[in-house]
Amino acid sequence: MFEIMIVEDDPTIANLIAENLEKWQLKAIIHDDFDTIFDRFLTDKPHLVLLDINLPVYDGFYWCRKIREVSKVPIIFISSRSTNMDMVMSMNMGGDDFVNKPFSMEVLIAKINALLRRTYNLSLIHI
Repeated sequence: MFEIMIVEDDPTIANLIAENLEKWQLKAIIHDDFDTIFDRFLTDKPHLVLLDINLPVYDGFYWCRKIREVSKVPIIFISSRSTNMDMVMSMNMGGDDFVNKPFSMEVLIAKINALLRRTYNLSLIHI
């Protein structure tokens, strides 16, 4: 089972994503201690990270850079910040995709599955 790390400071959004991931047999790991994101990443070793930009303590760009120092795990930014510069910075910092809030859960799940297929060289993930 693939594990997806959710780094989102809005518990409603985080829980909604987690519920939908579980429907598709993906394990959701929600982190709400925003001081220990990197340590939890190292401990949990998720297959993919969903990362908000606006977070308490450090922003998502910071955590993306930290993760990229040690891993090539796929990272999808999910944010209400939707300027072209935010999207460009997300990709330049090491993100693999960007989803604007509010978003379609079906589109998010499709993007997650596409990244998992390519990253882990799977012929097909059934959704």
